[in-house]
Amino acid sequence: MKRSAKFYKAAMAVVPAALLFSVVFSAAKLSSQDAQPRIGFPVDWSSRHVIYAGVGSVDQRVAAMRDPRFYFNWLRQVQAMNNARRVYSRGPGELPIPINRRRKFRVDWAMPLGSGGLAVGESPAKYSFNLDTYSCANDFAVYTLAVTPSATQANIIAFNNLYTGTSSSSCPNSPPQTPPTTNYTQPTVMWSYRAGTGASWLSPALSLDGTKIAFVEDPEGAAPSFDVLTWVKGQGTSATAPVTPGSGGSALTRLAYTTSGTGACKSSASNSNSSPYIDYGSNTAYIGADNGILYRISNVFSGTPAVEYCITVKSGALLTSPVYDEVSNQVFVSDGYSVYAYTPGASSFTAGGSMVVASSSSTNKDPIVLSPVVDTLDGFVYVFSATDSTNKFSVAAQLNLALTSQATADIGPEQTSQFILDGDFDNDYYYYDVKSGLGTLYACGTQTANAAAPALYSLTFTPGTGILSSTTAMSDNVNINGSSNPNGTCSALLDFYDGTNDRLFVGTGNYGATTGANLVTEWSTNSRITSSTATPQNTASGYWGGTTAFTVDNVTPAPQTTSIYFGTLQPPPTGTTTPCGASQYCAVKLTQAGLQ
Repeated sequence: MKRSAKFYKAAMAVVPAALLFSVVFSAAKLSSQDAQPRIGFPVDWSSRHVIYAGVGSVDQRVAAMRDPRFYFNWLRQVQAMNNARRVYSRGPGELPIPINRRRKFRVDWAMPLGSGGLAVGESPAKYSFNLDTYSCANDFAVYTLAVTPSATQANIIAFNNLYTGTSSSSCPNSPPQTPPTTNYTQPTVMWSYRAGTGASWLSPALSLDGTKIAFVEDPEGAAPSFDVLTWVKGQGTSATAPVTPGSGGSALTRLAYTTSGTGACKSSASNSNSSPYIDYGSNTAYIGADNGILYRISNVFSGTPAVEYCITVKSGALLTSPVYDEVSNQVFVSDGYSVYAYTPGASSFTAGGSMVVASSSSTNKDPIVLSPVVDTLDGFVYVFSATDSTNKFSVAAQLNLALTSQATADIGPEQTSQFILDGDFDNDYYYYDVKSGLGTLYACGTQTANAAAPALYSLTFTPGTGILSSTTAMSDNVNINGSSNPNGTCSALLDFYDGTNDRLFVGTGNYGATTGANLVTEWSTNSRITSSTATPQNTASGYWGGTTAFTVDNVTPAPQTTSIYFGTLQPPPTGTTTPCGASQYCAVKLTQAGLQ
């Protein structure tokens, strides 16, 4: 999500031909979906799992540009550069808005989601209608909800008029108002659906034009369903007043993918960890299930989705979300212990390399729960695990793309009761070549004195090789967890560079209860954090159960338009109504600098 001037120049070296081809190619692939396709700016869980940090060769960059995520990441860097130049235009013909670098990071809004929220480790999706401006009416955030849908409970919901709050508001009127007078102080429900019959425990994925949402619905006692929702604005008024898609232009296509197809592909199972990964160029999705089978689904956003083919990774394993690397033409996935690579072909997968990261004899029976992070231009794959091959330590692991070598860094004792989720890279990892050794990977592990509580770690890379160092630059920083330092774990981490400041966001809590820290902390990563006693710049409390993974949106100076989105993992305890009402899971937006 962050890109540097070096990345920008390297990409521009091939933009005149290759990038134009990429855009035209992507649009052509959407032609059956929309006569005049719009390519907006989708950000979902996959945006953080295929990263383009290295410069790479010209051929590699051209191959990477077949993935629209490369293009979107490049545009994000352009936004950051414009931000650094202190000017931003809301739209054609409107006056530039100067940047106010003294903005505070506030709790702008928290919206009720009913009796279920986004699940632990998962991410909301954010769609921006235009690539270089914000739109109150058309930009939206989508939350899937881990609750059985009913007439009084949605399992998928979207909000628009996002750029609002009590201190300032940019929606729906221009110019922005500080404080708001006629503008909104909270978002509006764009749509709310009772989609199918099952809870949605995993992250949603967006079509390039934003008109369709792919997600997994997991009915109790039945096979999981790969769903594609065509939404209509105005259908459903709240999380507790949804409608059933199928009228007024809305539609829901459902595919019980584990019981579809023939042969080995027909093997009913639930789906605990595997969100769909969309290959936009081929209009296909890759997805796993708890039967240990990796599936390729065709015709995702046009035509009728169908299981194209599959392969058994490991029978009975809980597969993570898969990630497709456009450059190496490989799908990477984990069974919770090892990482595997497969090459998709015309009618089947071809098995590639594999490498063990975690011991299968661990007390933690699901040590790797989130998908691999693929840095294709640098040639590495990363995973974060609650245990290692010796059952002694939680680890961050770096593997080469061929899955023939591995380097690990210990991030505290083995975690046996909760998850270890993704870390994130600082801007220097992108700005400098990984072989410079200047970049930092931040990870949340466990405390040396208490493996049931979280701690922050700074990991570095060996100059000359870019190999992950086994020696941490900072270890066992417990200041992410508040003064009472209760048991719990972290969210997936988010590092975000806005053109001026690099910031790390960390959520902490006990996702099964309200007894954890229930915090979000913001850390400055303009310089590498090396002290185990360093403290966050700002802290916000009251996010019960901790937080889901974060999704970030724009890089713009207009009030409320540079934000992070997440959900709470528990409703508040009895007698408490913050942040969004008694007994409610919440969708939350915070804007940058201050966590007030």
